[in-house]
Amino acid sequence: MPVGSRTLHRARVFTAALSCAVFGLGILAASPAHAFDAPSAKPEQKRVGFHANREAKIRARGSKGKRGSAHERRELEASRIPNLGHPNLQVKPTKRSEVAVGWSGRATRPRFRDRRRRLPSRDRPSDYGGTLRLGERFVFDVYFAGNPAGMAEAGVIDFTPDTTSPTKSPGGVFTLRGKATTSGVISLFTSMADVMTTQVDASTGAPLHSANLLERNGFGTKIKKRVTQTDFEGRGHIRISDDRDGKTTKRTKTVPSNTFDPLSAMAWVRAQSLDSGQRASAYVIDGRTLLRVDVVGRGSTTLDPLPSIGAGLDVQPGDLNLLEGTVRRVDRYGVPMPEKRTYTFRAYVTNDRRRLLLAIETDMWLGVIRLTLAQYDPPNQDSQLPANVP
Repeated sequence: MPVGSRTLHRARVFTAALSCAVFGLGILAASPAHAFDAPSAKPEQKRVGFHANREAKIRARGSKGKRGSAHERRELEASRIPNLGHPNLQVKPTKRSEVAVGWSGRATRPRFRDRRRRLPSRDRPSDYGGTLRLGERFVFDVYFAGNPAGMAEAGVIDFTPDTTSPTKSPGGVFTLRGKATTSGVISLFTSMADVMTTQVDASTGAPLHSANLLERNGFGTKIKKRVTQTDFEGRGHIRISDDRDGKTTKRTKTVPSNTFDPLSAMAWVRAQSLDSGQRASAYVIDGRTLLRVDVVGRGSTTLDPLPSIGAGLDVQPGDLNLLEGTVRRVDRYGVPMPEKRTYTFRAYVTNDRRRLLLAIETDMWLGVIRLTLAQYDPPNQDSQLPANVP
């Protein structure tokens, strides 16, 4: 390296180290007087400056092609300058009495700028496992703009008891299955077959595993086959494996504790017995997209025309409750994204113990879609209605 370049390089390294030290001093000087005590602030500044200078020297040797000793490499990895400008702190005012005094009390009330947020604590959704009954199945006719567009079904197909449960209450896992296919006018442009299988806890209804197979063909199709598997590793942690035409991506995500998959979310909405004005909220992970579902009860309502199957199920026009809801795309903290569209839906559910879902109306990206109950299979004879079912 020429002498001039070597001198210039050393000057740049020294300037970078000096700027880091000055930056640390400036942050400490700008902090309130009660954030740090004067006797302890000066040694802290010296340590920051020493590590900055030491790290700059080691990196300068590496840029010249010198490997450096093992001690220096370990020192380089261990000497990380603390980011005093953006500490990972969450400051929240409280009315509780102070439990720490003096320097410890002042340390519990920092006044740094906090540009990071932690996941807010949320209450777990109410248990709805008692509303799931083996053998129950709903089949819907799908209409788009009044024209037949396909068929959708959802039901409880299997139950695996848990014989190792230490409690006397029976536990186990319910397996839910949903399927949707296109037909009619929609199939002229595109064909779709969507099959989803979900395993949920029999008592709480919390999802355990979800597998979704989506096959598409036709106009504007970019991905013909997509297989998404989601493992719910406890409340708030999920593991996703997404296969798009043979290309697989895996990732883990931290989500709110009340997060469902689409099929268990549908069962959760159906189980909600809300009076007029009452609200309930939950989150849904659809593929890799996090959504928030807000449901509000609208009280008793009528459905005109009533599906023909309603007469066979002995459903009167005044036996329905209306649930209105919105679906919003949110970030990992549950904050809605204003640039994303908000979808609305309306669900008509009977107010008896059966909680029959007669119709669903929703506005998706391609228009208003209506699902009307066409077939209902009651639960098995050995599946009794529990007493806690509303």
